[in-house]
Amino acid sequence: MNYPPQPVYHSYARSIASSQLPATSLIDDGAEPVLSQTGGNVDIDIRDDQILRSIKACFSRKGFIHTVIAFAVSGIVLNTLSTYMEYLLRLGGSGRQTVGIVGGSFQVLVMLSSIIVGKITDKTRAYYAVVIGLLLLGAFALAECNISLYDEHTNSLKWSLLCAAILIGPLQPVSTELAVDVSYPLCANTVLVIQQLVSNLFSALLIPLFQKLRDYGIQMDGNERPQYTFSFYLLIVIHGVATVFFATFNGKYMRLAHEQRSNNRDHKTSTSKSRSESNGYDDLCELSYDEEKTSLLKSSA
Repeated sequence: MNYPPQPVYHSYARSIASSQLPATSLIDDGAEPVLSQTGGNVDIDIRDDQILRSIKACFSRKGFIHTVIAFAVSGIVLNTLSTYMEYLLRLGGSGRQTVGIVGGSFQVLVMLSSIIVGKITDKTRAYYAVVIGLLLLGAFALAECNISLYDEHTNSLKWSLLCAAILIGPLQPVSTELAVDVSYPLCANTVLVIQQLVSNLFSALLIPLFQKLRDYGIQMDGNERPQYTFSFYLLIVIHGVATVFFATFNGKYMRLAHEQRSNNRDHKTSTSKSRSESNGYDDLCELSYDEEKTSLLKSSA
């Protein structure tokens, strides 16, 4: 009895990111899980030190640490202001209802500004310009919050806090997109996890310090200052140092460069195909002309 030929399955293994771009250095070797396929079975090989290799590969990219710092600063400021929002607003005598309204508006403005600025930046791809601009404006917003502490009424402090939410909130999504771009083709989820981990660690360290500096220097030089004055100085200094450091950004837009190469390759392919079709049409027209000319000569003869 003759049996039909059985399909031949080929076994192969490749990195999940290798279908996009090859590893740019030896550091990238093993940074991504290895996907193996044998027949219809698909296995993912994850190393014991997979996380460490991924982190090392990300930080080996030029400009990646700049994006982590920008993301972390935004997280530190937003987490600190959210934690002590009630204490800040109650300095001017705000009630519980006002604190709830301002606190809720703060979170809503962070989300809305992140969505709007993120969409605009995705279209323009001006990640560096947007991040450095937000860092500069955010430092001024924090300075305005500090000045507003001296106001007997809390209206100016409310608006200053909401303005800080609008200017500092979009730093996180934009810096994440920039990090994904400079670390391409490494996993975007790994990039986001690293940024959130660093942001949460520094927030956990600085939030208690913000509270400890609440009463520091309020009676200095015979002048009475409001509480949290030096706490805001701390945030302003951190934000300013992060701005200066991010100004030295030297990364390359790897994802954008890959997309441009792919688009150019597709354009060349479509152009060559159109030319070949056009040449075939010209040859057909020339052949038809020769046939028509031959038939006319025969009829005249």
